[in-house]
Amino acid sequence: MSGNLNVETRKKSLAQKYFLWLQSCEIWCLLRKRTRFNSSIYDCLQAALENPDATCGLHATDGDCYELFRCLFWPVIMDCHRIDLRNLVFKHDFGHVDHLEDLSSEVNEQILSIRLRLNRSIQNYPMIPKLTVEQLVEIEERFKDVFERFDEDLRGKYCSLKDITDTEQMKLREKGILFQEPIDRYLESAGAYNHWPNGRGFYMNEKESFIVWVNEEDHLSFISQSDNGKLSETYERLTRATDQINQFCEFQQHQRLGYLNLSPLNIGTALEITVRVRLTHPERLDQLIELSKRLDIGRTEFHIIRSMWNGIEQIITEDIRE
Repeated sequence: MSGNLNVETRKKSLAQKYFLWLQSCEIWCLLRKRTRFNSSIYDCLQAALENPDATCGLHATDGDCYELFRCLFWPVIMDCHRIDLRNLVFKHDFGHVDHLEDLSSEVNEQILSIRLRLNRSIQNYPMIPKLTVEQLVEIEERFKDVFERFDEDLRGKYCSLKDITDTEQMKLREKGILFQEPIDRYLESAGAYNHWPNGRGFYMNEKESFIVWVNEEDHLSFISQSDNGKLSETYERLTRATDQINQFCEFQQHQRLGYLNLSPLNIGTALEITVRVRLTHPERLDQLIELSKRLDIGRTEFHIIRSMWNGIEQIITEDIRE
């Protein structure tokens, strides 16, 4: 019976699955190592240790963890991302927005909203679990100054979480402007909510189409959104703002892994795309899901965006055909 329970546990946590594959000498070596920010493998495994049902259970408390503890991080990353890191070289490429073709009006009117999110961690700081309260505030103050340089359609204002009432926070969360309350037990175990709400906040432009979360899960989360099918406009706004911020700080990046963040699930391009569409034939949903699984998602930011857009067009076209 105990053997079956162990099998079930290994299925739930990638961290535990690959930790158990390590040789004793490798484990002892891991336990002795510390990063320049004093992170240990024990720090990285807190979510798995406190939550046996975690899907991943592994977090990088600073960017050095990905290389120093690679014998555990890399197998987890290859498993969850379905890639082979041994021959992979990351390539950053926002591409040219002019190469994103507009959809036909018939297809476009089925799109309800688009939301693009890009997470970044800045150099010379650990991830949030290892940040002191002073460092959290320092990062917040640093980017408050940078946000003031935004102009035209990016112009807006910054709000610190500690200055927002509970009622205002609830309204902002309902609109998708503010990040959620610190209730995720996996992130709590990982230390992502340390010193909450100090150093947390958000920037929003006047049209509420561009948002930056500061020190939520990662140092920065850029969000560009629209309530129509104008992907080129939404994507251009995201890349332009990210490039402007990148002029004032360097993002953490790895030659093979790409951009680094707290969770191994959110590295590489660290791009998240959400498109809400109106389906006219819900009875075809299973067929549409199978179609989406066959679509290639690409590797660079632009390839992912373009592949996703082509896929959305195929799915909607298949849905609205008679």
